[in-house]
Amino acid sequence: MRTILKIGSFVFLLSFFACGTNDINSDEIMLAHVQDRYLKFSDISDNIVPGTKPSDSLQFVQSFVNSWVRNEILVQHAANNLPDSLKNFDKQLEEYRNSLLLFQFKKLYLEQQLDTYVSETEIEDYYQQNVSDFELKESIVKFSFVQMDEESPQLKMARDLFKNLGDTSIKKLEVEKFCIDYGIDYFADDEKWIRFNDLLMKIPITTYNKSVFLRNNRFIEFKDKPYVFFIYIKGFKVAEELSPLEFEQEKIKKIILNKRKLILIENMENALFERAFQKKNFEIY
Repeated sequence: MRTILKIGSFVFLLSFFACGTNDINSDEIMLAHVQDRYLKFSDISDNIVPGTKPSDSLQFVQSFVNSWVRNEILVQHAANNLPDSLKNFDKQLEEYRNSLLLFQFKKLYLEQQLDTYVSETEIEDYYQQNVSDFELKESIVKFSFVQMDEESPQLKMARDLFKNLGDTSIKKLEVEKFCIDYGIDYFADDEKWIRFNDLLMKIPITTYNKSVFLRNNRFIEFKDKPYVFFIYIKGFKVAEELSPLEFEQEKIKKIILNKRKLILIENMENALFERAFQKKNFEIY
């Protein structure tokens, strides 16, 4: 498609970009028009990133102008060919405006009024009162692992360490230090519940029955050249078992906050309605 810009405008804008946008008043530079609709450079100048090369800026302007012209031609054609009954958007625009106003007002109100602190007691109480809602959909694990080079001289040390991670005499900091010193990758927070699928994404173990695999493995040594993985499964829960509270804490916190939001908004709406009623600001016929 031929560019919309005339040669004169092309040369002028090229020098304009070369000089910098602060040196020339761009308000009245006319780029295009479609019937009685006009596009000036000032309409699009804010979209040009400062410091952009003049050639790139000019290319952006040309592309924008071409798109604008095509769109205006389509819009004006639609306006000229639609019956009046299909061109009245007053009701839809009013509804959309009202929806945006309410959304922004409620958002600001919640930002100002919502108490976002949720105590451990609140979380535990909700969990206990809604235990039936917390059935696991997939297996989760507590684990530690280290990934090492298959030529590492510390492989035996790693094997002995991870085989005996159930021994309470082995300190977490000791495991983490070993992993930092000799591992390529590792995870040592075995108090945290993690989706078993997330572990499988890190370590390419193939298993066709996750429940059976977890019930029959605590220490796993897995080779995937040129690496060796050592994994210790500290605990697990399989799909359809009760999900532990620790795993559900963030989810419960969000639920509690959402409930607070609903109550806060409902109370605000009721208060506004009551105030309007007392002041006789409305009538229902």
